Amino acid sequence: MQSVLFFSDRQVREALFARVDGTRGLLLVTGVRHGPAMRTPEAREPFATLERLHGDVLSQVLVADEGTTEGMWRDPLGDLGDRLYPASRDDAYAASTGYLLLEDGRPRAVVRKHGTPVEDLWFLQEALSRLTPRVPAPDPEKRPGHKRPEPPPRSPRRPASSGAREEEFAWDGDARRPGARSPGARDTDARDADARSTGTRSTGTRDTGARAWDDEATPPRGTRVPPPRPPAAVKDAWTVLGIPRDTSLDDARKAFRALITQYHPDKVSHLAPEFHELAERRTREILDAWDTVERALSGRGSDEGEGGS
Repeated sequence: MQSVLFFSDRQVREALFARVDGTRGLLLVTGVRHGPAMRTPEAREPFATLERLHGDVLSQVLVADEGTTEGMWRDPLGDLGDRLYPASRDDAYAASTGYLLLEDGRPRAVVRKHGTPVEDLWFLQEALSRLTPRVPAPDPEKRPGHKRPEPPPRSPRRPASSGAREEEFAWDGDARRPGARSPGARDTDARDADARSTGTRSTGTRDTGARAWDDEATPPRGTRVPPPRPPAAVKDAWTVLGIPRDTSLDDARKAFRALITQYHPDKVSHLAPEFHELAERRTREILDAWDTVERALSGRGSDEGEGGS
């Protein structure tokens, strides 16, 4: 049986803990990246093959990170690792970043992610074969990295240039006469002589008056001008804070504090750098929205006070 949980779900941590505690037998828990253009997590490898071959023995819980702001500060796998390995941060981190195998809710093995589904599948089957006789051990000859592939054939190295002009040949049908200069070589020599007399540099090509570089060629690093960024769309301050316009100042302040706390640096310190940038951008957006809402509600309160007097 396969189950998929999503970081964007506010109850993802509780749901994950419930699956771990409630599953009897062997259970695989791991995290996956997920996006709109990707296949569903359970249809990807190595999970699809594990379900097809060992679905009667192994259950799976796949925790999908969509990379959205709703789930950026949540770390259900990290919380599970801390719960299972309270005395070892290294073991907790390995469990949260690899393939965690449990039996009746107790951790039995952690398989490191090797990069490709084929490699991961071999090591997962090896670990499962040690936990249950119902999963056969994989072929040792197919162990990833067991045999080094033969290096591709290399072309023979060219002899080092001695700095002297190589003997030139001119083709005459199928015969080649050593010492004869080809017409192309004579034209090149003439251009080189002209360049030396005028102090210019010859490019070895016909001068057409064009520029020395192609307009469509990739410019050298550091010379490319980045395209201007489109102006950011102005968001409604009330929408950013998630409150209606008739909210009181006290309720608006509570909503602001609850929202800004979610993007505190301590909440995102375990995430990738791109999430840190997103949290900073979101924090600035919330602060600007609160400034607008606070001024509007403060002005409304003073107007109502004057009207009542």
